[in-house]
Amino acid sequence: MTMELSKRLASALLAASVLFALGPVGAWASVPVSGTLQAAKDCEAFVSKKKKSNPDKARLEPGDAYVVLEMNRPAQPEWFRVRVDDANPPERWVEANCGTLTLRDAPDVAGQPEPIRPDDASLCGTAGLQDSFKLALSWQPAFCESHRGKKECAANFPATFQAAGNFTLHGLWPNREACGINYGNCEHLLQQREFCNYPALTINPEVAKQLSQVMPGTASCLERHEWFKHGTCQLDWDTSQYFEVAIDLVRQFNDSGMSKYMAENMGKEVSREDFLKQVDSTLGAGARERLELGCAGSKLTDVFVNLPAHVEPGASLAELIKTAPPDFRSRCPARFSIDAVGFSR
Repeated sequence: MTMELSKRLASALLAASVLFALGPVGAWASVPVSGTLQAAKDCEAFVSKKKKSNPDKARLEPGDAYVVLEMNRPAQPEWFRVRVDDANPPERWVEANCGTLTLRDAPDVAGQPEPIRPDDASLCGTAGLQDSFKLALSWQPAFCESHRGKKECAANFPATFQAAGNFTLHGLWPNREACGINYGNCEHLLQQREFCNYPALTINPEVAKQLSQVMPGTASCLERHEWFKHGTCQLDWDTSQYFEVAIDLVRQFNDSGMSKYMAENMGKEVSREDFLKQVDSTLGAGARERLELGCAGSKLTDVFVNLPAHVEPGASLAELIKTAPPDFRSRCPARFSIDAVGFSR
């Protein structure tokens, strides 16, 4: 084993040990390994071993060898995460009894790891290490004022989703505090300047239809950028499930009473305090402490909602917010305007 490989393996093992100690996040912890699995039987390959999800019915082919990426624990593992090249996503969990494992570098479980360095940048592109999520919402009329050439901004007319006072979906971001804003791109795909240059995603048609409503940016392939930059850093969901969860959360935010408030104040100026009181009123006392507000000048452009490290599909947004880490921030003045649909002259 080379020294560089040894260091990377040791670092990953340290991360896994820390996650086991953290409780809820520890349920996702696994040990990165290097080797192959020779399939002995026809086994189902799951995106999520917990939910047994396999949207494209991927299976191992007996006799074929698969690259092994992780095992669910270093001692007596029950699951291996392997790469199934013709599956989407290709990283899949299979039961340990599916074949014969050959490891090039086996994890050493005898020693006690030292505490992980919080500034270890090598972990900022490793999936499943998030310690929180952030729901990123856009106020589309204000976004379009400064992005008039975007395809989604050509549909800036009263019948649109945003014209009813709804915030639109920017993204659902797994975060790792030690990485700041740099936790992402966990498939290490070359970042594309034009979002439509990313590979096309396989999304359930009904989910894709709903996504095109709540995320107008799909007109510019925003969903591709969001998946490869952020979605690849969580391990629980495939592309359809990831966006289905995000769609539900943005609808819960709007339906809580926020869309009504925004519609009533569209084209007006409000105080930051009044806006935050509305958040507490609709999403629960203290919800404001889990928010970040973004403005361009005096116009509200973004709302970011802190969520916990584990988001169960269908969970109440208000309940999720309660368990999220408080970290209120604002880039908005004491009074800001809520831009109306349509371009100002």
